[in-house]
Amino acid sequence: MPGMSDDQGRHRGEIGTMRDDIGGVDTGAGGTWASGDYARVGNRWLLVGELLCETAGIRPGERVIDVATGTGNTALAAARRFADVTGVDYVPALLEHARARAAAEGLDVRFEHGDALELAHPDGAFDVAVSTFGVQYVPDQERAAAELLRVVRPGGRIALASWAPDGYLGELLRLVGRYTAGASGDAAPTRWGTAKHLERLLGPHASSLECAERQWRFRFRSPADMIGYFRAYFGPLTVAFDVLDDAGREALTADLTRHIEAAGAAPGGTVEVPSTYLEAVAVLAS
Repeated sequence: MPGMSDDQGRHRGEIGTMRDDIGGVDTGAGGTWASGDYARVGNRWLLVGELLCETAGIRPGERVIDVATGTGNTALAAARRFADVTGVDYVPALLEHARARAAAEGLDVRFEHGDALELAHPDGAFDVAVSTFGVQYVPDQERAAAELLRVVRPGGRIALASWAPDGYLGELLRLVGRYTAGASGDAAPTRWGTAKHLERLLGPHASSLECAERQWRFRFRSPADMIGYFRAYFGPLTVAFDVLDDAGREALTADLTRHIEAAGAAPGGTVEVPSTYLEAVAVLAS
């Protein structure tokens, strides 16, 4: 594959891990989300979890599970609404960060090491399942959706915020896939960011499914600043730059720069790049 280094055996193994692990389901040795520093990236969209909990109507005393919680943005937002919250993620370092954040705020949240494809909870254990830019990365999308449906009681709610195919994150993930043989088509994480896909995954089990496109804006000093930030801290891009050779890294950087310059010119030479995401709430049939 153009842009790959000569050590094909090692790199194919790493790429395979990236594809399998990209949503917190680690079936290999790499650990994409343990690469970089997701806490730094996740801090940039703290408000998305708050907005999702508002749209979902989280109420005091409700049992809420945040799947692929990362550093706990949405779990903490639910806990601030006095819900009984459990956060699940596969990466121990992210869970440690989430626990520290909860302790700093004096919030009572259970953070558990677990697999989004095999949640360690009985059927109907929760009133609400939430996930913000999390479960969409799990490679087996049907099984991930089935687990969300299983652990939420009849009449309960599933609330999701998922990056859409258009916008910066969608383009970033497409470029990573193009350069590293990552997931595309039916397996693309950004399919969760389309109402059509969620209708297929959740619609048959829901009495209602409401979807709305939102935009999150990334603000950086320059295209180079933005690329450097995501390269250092956003696991999929960190891994991509690690497995590409010099020519591949140069080409990927050029593609990212062109996209940012086209989408994000702002006053003073800075960049403001919009990234579309889908906010969705499904109410399950009783």
